[in-house]
Amino acid sequence: MKFKSVFSICFIVLCMSVALSLMWDISSIEKNLFEPILVQVRVPRILLAMITGMGLTLAGHMFQTLLNNPLADSFTLGLSSGATFGSGLAVVFGLSFVWLPIFSIMFSVLTLILVLTLTMAMSKGYPMRTLILSGIMVGALFNAFLYVLIIFNERKLNNIINYMFGGFSSAEYHEVVYISIVFILSIIILLTLMPSIKLLQLGELSAKSLGLNVTIVTYGVLLISSVLTAVIVAFVGIIGFIGMVIPQIVRRQCNSFDLTQQMILNVTIGGIVMVIADWIGGSLFQPLQIPASIVMALLGIPVLFYMMVTEQRS
Repeated sequence: MKFKSVFSICFIVLCMSVALSLMWDISSIEKNLFEPILVQVRVPRILLAMITGMGLTLAGHMFQTLLNNPLADSFTLGLSSGATFGSGLAVVFGLSFVWLPIFSIMFSVLTLILVLTLTMAMSKGYPMRTLILSGIMVGALFNAFLYVLIIFNERKLNNIINYMFGGFSSAEYHEVVYISIVFILSIIILLTLMPSIKLLQLGELSAKSLGLNVTIVTYGVLLISSVLTAVIVAFVGIIGFIGMVIPQIVRRQCNSFDLTQQMILNVTIGGIVMVIADWIGGSLFQPLQIPASIVMALLGIPVLFYMMVTEQRS
């Protein structure tokens, strides 16, 4: 199929998933509560879920492309854990809302530096083999630090735990605005860098021979992806698997499309999947509210396992 046809189908499905989440069981809402629930609760929740899915999938796509590892993702690289610890510190210190993304970005970038440094120290010339192992180790370390924060700050326990199970039940418009700004800026910068990223796919030596500064482009794209992940985690919490699974599916099914087209499809499908995951967790089991991160794990793990098995066979 041509790219326009595939994108059109994905866009229609995205619109349908948004409409489903917005209008689900709407007849049961009382007339005097109709507008407040629709405008103040459902709209920001759906928008936040959509932009979060798009952002995490975009970051996962860039990590996998730059690091040449299909398992690379903000979750497996430990960046989500580092960003969560940074947000937890801001909560413990009682800092204002503005400081959450700042602390999250600081510790996300610190985590990326630690993971890459540890990988190079362990790799002995084969960095991709130990990349995920380093990410899991550093992520576990920050999770341990976060647990210590919880032990010594029981009064703020609920606020910290919210970051460990990402969801959208308390979504607000200002969160949508902040994440959207970072997401749009990231998209613009990555599209600008796309010719350089495509050159990197030819190999480091080939890219250097064509005059590309490989180091600057690589670390620049990794930094953009880390900042995008950190801002999302600061407001939403940890949501894994979506940034790992969706780029692999797109790469398998749409390998004839170029990198820019794959990026657009990743963003669109990521938005669809997250909106549906939030709808499943928030609507199908009412009055229970299951965080989107739990739904994504329940959906993502079997899919990832299936993809790994079929790839081994092929």
